[in-house]
Amino acid sequence: MLILGEVLQRNGISQARLARHLHLSPAAINLLVKRGQYPKKTERRALRSMVLAALRGWGVVESELEDCFFEPETPEVGGPGKSPGDPANEGTAPRIRTAPSGTTTQPQEVESEMLLRKQTLSEAARRKFSIFRDPFDDPRQASEVYLSRDLRYVRESMWQVALGNTRFLAVIGESGAGKSTLREEMEERLRMEGKAVVLIAPYVLAMEDSDQKGRRLLSDHIAEAILREVSPGESPKRSPEARFHQVKTCLVESRRSGRHHLLIIEEAHALAIPTLKHLKRFLELKDGMGWLITILLIGQPELRDKLDERRSAVREVTQRCQIVSLPPLGPCLGEYLQHRFQAAGLDLSAIVEPAAVDALMQALTITQRYGSSAAETQVISLTHPLVANNLLTAAINQAASLGAPRVTAGLVKAVRESMP
Repeated sequence: MLILGEVLQRNGISQARLARHLHLSPAAINLLVKRGQYPKKTERRALRSMVLAALRGWGVVESELEDCFFEPETPEVGGPGKSPGDPANEGTAPRIRTAPSGTTTQPQEVESEMLLRKQTLSEAARRKFSIFRDPFDDPRQASEVYLSRDLRYVRESMWQVALGNTRFLAVIGESGAGKSTLREEMEERLRMEGKAVVLIAPYVLAMEDSDQKGRRLLSDHIAEAILREVSPGESPKRSPEARFHQVKTCLVESRRSGRHHLLIIEEAHALAIPTLKHLKRFLELKDGMGWLITILLIGQPELRDKLDERRSAVREVTQRCQIVSLPPLGPCLGEYLQHRFQAAGLDLSAIVEPAAVDALMQALTITQRYGSSAAETQVISLTHPLVANNLLTAAINQAASLGAPRVTAGLVKAVRESMP
């Protein structure tokens, strides 16, 4: 049995849900988890990438993903005074990772690089290519944020809700697509242009949609966040009725002084359904005909499922919410890389061959079959900024270790093949 099964159980994710997400049968996922048997019609490396992407989207932490395609270690027999089933062995024996089921055993150094996780530039790569500033670091100013046509549309949509011209907006994108970067750029732009907008961002560090997995964000918490930002120093009233009356009074006074209020909820895919319903009540707070608050939700694709209009519980919320999607970079991947390298004072062509950029795009594009017919396929692009950054960083490190003058297309393919 793969460790993947334990990861699913710990995070309350059923095999059937994973199967639906991947357009596979539940039996295929069960065989993968129980016996390590991969579906014949899906490339093994592509399937692993899609499983990892799905688990990240559902909030599984990165540390749990590192070993999920390995089999659990087998305790060493014959230890001094300890048997394999002895609880005293738990947490003390060194971890020995076996090869993923269905593959040949490889050295641990190779296995540790197979997962497309966070990559950092090695010292050898920095020295060889004279990289003094990592081109993939988070942008430090608005000019360093790359904006394609699609990104400009999402950016402007966020700007309109910040100014109060849009009432309720949900921005949805995969992990690493750049949602938080656009939100940070919006906040910086508001400060630079001196807009009288109060940003209200409840803390979501431990937020989950059920108390079994974390702590739910409730309307009471949102009310407290509003008071904290709009009227700092004022203590919330004890009774709910008095507290919400206090919230409206503070918002009215603030609006009449010329300020607008924007409620931003990050990781909104982890919101509980009752809290989503209660957001409508905040939208209905008005001073005459003027809105007292507008709402921006930022989340991963699971948020779209929660905002499905077929859900009767959230229908009245969905009917008021505009949804915009943050797509992969796609054909703009080369422009993005050029922009990021220029922002770091680097020449992309001096480090990466043009053909390697094309190879990078091909390596992050997967064709998946979801039916019995050859025509029943879908193309999945993984060209999100974070994924592209990690793969190219690994390729640059490999080029430095091999002494290659630049990253080539063949080197990108080889590095990608070593990952799931």
